Amino acid sequence: MSQAGKKRTNRPPAEHPLPHPVERHGRGTAIAIAAAVLILILAIVGIIGYPTYIAPFQKTIITVDDTNIRMDYFLKRIKLTGSDPIAMLTELTNDQLIKLGAPRYGISVSPEDIDQTLRSVFQGQSDNTSGGAGFPEREFQEWYRQRLNESGLTDKEYRDIIATEIYRSRLQEHLARIMPTIAEQIHLYAIVVEKEKEAQSIRDRWLKGEKFSDLATQLSLDRITGDKGGEVGWFPEGGILTPQIEFEAFDLATGNMSQPIPIIDQNAQQPDGSTAPTVVGYQLLMVTERGERELDENAKQVLRSKVVDTWLTTERQGHKIEWRGLSGSFDSETYAWINYQLAKSKPAGSQQPSQQ
Repeated sequence: MSQAGKKRTNRPPAEHPLPHPVERHGRGTAIAIAAAVLILILAIVGIIGYPTYIAPFQKTIITVDDTNIRMDYFLKRIKLTGSDPIAMLTELTNDQLIKLGAPRYGISVSPEDIDQTLRSVFQGQSDNTSGGAGFPEREFQEWYRQRLNESGLTDKEYRDIIATEIYRSRLQEHLARIMPTIAEQIHLYAIVVEKEKEAQSIRDRWLKGEKFSDLATQLSLDRITGDKGGEVGWFPEGGILTPQIEFEAFDLATGNMSQPIPIIDQNAQQPDGSTAPTVVGYQLLMVTERGERELDENAKQVLRSKVVDTWLTTERQGHKIEWRGLSGSFDSETYAWINYQLAKSKPAGSQQPSQQ
């Protein structure tokens, strides 16, 4: 008995003793609590992080009536074309207006129209010279697969862009065909000088009674119009004149002279070799007459080329259009976020779907 007891007393303890049942229970509770805390932390991070890292790509950035355009597609289009975000907002809005408005004129685009356009583009870019439908279908399919890969667009997105271009082209043809050939026009005169002080001096002389035509003949730097007493010609609204001049001229009362208007060269050469908008002179305008007149051929050609843009200006008024940002309306924060996303990835290239 004593020996047995002694042996038991001298037996060394186990190196890894099993925990007491109460100890095991306590440790399991601790692990469960730690896991629950971890899950809670991940959930909180997810809730906070979702709007920042996931949700923006799924947010609607443009709404035209009941149609929504998401941020992920918006970014694809910018990467594809290299456009400024504001320019892309306008472009995608206009695309949607065209798709909504063109059917009112009986204009439609079928899947076959899109297929034909794609094959025409392929034929024009390939070395195949057999013409017509003679090129192998597998070559076209491989070409189209590469276009999708390079553009980052899905088949549906790519075909939608082609459809929009067809709509635009057909709308252009239709509106040009029905465009009126008579329009309200102004008879415009101008005097061009180098300095604002010169322009103001000329205006002061006119206010004192000197004739505009005499001042133009004597002082205008533009001798083509100066030799005609400052006459520039008859002009309708719609983009023949520069936007600034058109606004000033059509806002001017008949027989009145404008204030000095800066002439801005948008790409003037700078001393360091760069280009930047620069004031290169000043002009004084006068409208002597207004009335409906037959458009000359030059005016017809220019207005026909801009007929869709003119149509869009009116069309916007009949639709509900919204540009949205990450947290409300489109703002500088959203603009900066978009540019950050673009900076993180290289442009997809220049594979913009086109009929050209």
